[in-house]
Amino acid sequence: MPKGNTPPTPETAPVEDYHFRRQGRSPALVLALAAWLAALAGLYFYAQASPWLIALLFLPVIPGLFDLVKNPGSGLDVTAEQIVWFTGGERTDLPLSRIARLRLDTRLDLSIRATLILTTGNKLRLPQPVVPPVAELTHALDQRGIAHERHHFSLF
Repeated sequence: MPKGNTPPTPETAPVEDYHFRRQGRSPALVLALAAWLAALAGLYFYAQASPWLIALLFLPVIPGLFDLVKNPGSGLDVTAEQIVWFTGGERTDLPLSRIARLRLDTRLDLSIRATLILTTGNKLRLPQPVVPPVAELTHALDQRGIAHERHHFSLF
C-alpha cells in the first residue's frame, strides 16, 4: 500500500457525533393522562367527590395536556468540539474544553439527573427532557475523554 493511503487506526479514526432526540408526545404520556383522567372520572361519578377536589386533582394533568398538544422536541448533541442541548425554545451550547466531568445522580424515582461540572467549578444541570440513556451518554463522553461519575440514590 502506498505510504499516504494507510487506513485510519482506531486511535486516529474520527469519532462520530452523538445525537439524541425526544418528542413531548409519547405513548407513555397518553397512557398516564388517560389513567389519571379515568381515576378522576371514577372519583366524581362513583365516589361522588366534590367538584373542587376534582378540579384540584386535575391541575397535574395540565402540563401533560400541554405536551400532548404542542409536542415540544428536545435533544442533545455531542460533537468533537461541543455539547449542545435544546428543549422547547431554549438552546444551549458549551465547548467540551470547559467541561471537567459529568455527574450522574440516580434519584429515588429512578430518573437520572445530569450535572456538568465545569473547569471553573461551576455546575450546569441538563434539563430532564434532554438526558439520554446513561449508557449512550457515557459512551459518547468516553470517546471524547470526558470523565463521568455515577451516584445512586443520594438524598442531598
